[in-house]
Amino acid sequence: IGDEIDRLDNIVEDLLTLVQLDVPETKVTREDVDLSDMAGRIIGKLNPLAQEKHIDIKAAMSDTCPYYGDGDKLYQVFFNLIHNAIKYTPEEGTVWITVRCTDTQAEVAVRDTGIGIDPKEIPHIFDRFYRVDKARSRATGGTGLGLSIAHKIVLLHGGRIDVESENGAGSTFTVILPIQGGDTQNVK
Repeated sequence: IGDEIDRLDNIVEDLLTLVQLDVPETKVTREDVDLSDMAGRIIGKLNPLAQEKHIDIKAAMSDTCPYYGDGDKLYQVFFNLIHNAIKYTPEEGTVWITVRCTDTQAEVAVRDTGIGIDPKEIPHIFDRFYRVDKARSRATGGTGLGLSIAHKIVLLHGGRIDVESENGAGSTFTVILPIQGGDTQNVK
């Protein structure tokens, strides 16, 4: 009963987040954030889960990757992507996190050696409640809303999420966030 209550609570929380993001007037609270530091904190938090599955996490990050955006919402995006990579990678697999910054964009990529996604499913993975593997959805947990929430947050920042995947060969999710005019303080 406790597990079911937790699952329903997560669904309600995710639905409330989506409703808030759907409001046309939704604005992001901008602050200076370091995406490399953020990714490092998330890796530290999720490392015990990876260790349980004997998954190797490798990171290649700029020393700093300054960005002017909503730190809490971006944390939610990257936490979700890294958590999914660990969740859908079998034991003894590998997850790579790459953070790069240029004068015009910040890029965070999460690549795994997981189960992959059939290319015909990719256009639907950001739809609410969409599950690629319906048979495993209860076993892997989650609400089916995480990628939809992540997608909305990235769009609010004027960015995009690119996905490359193949069944049985893993997936790569790349978040690209614009740094307009090369100045992190002037992002719309």
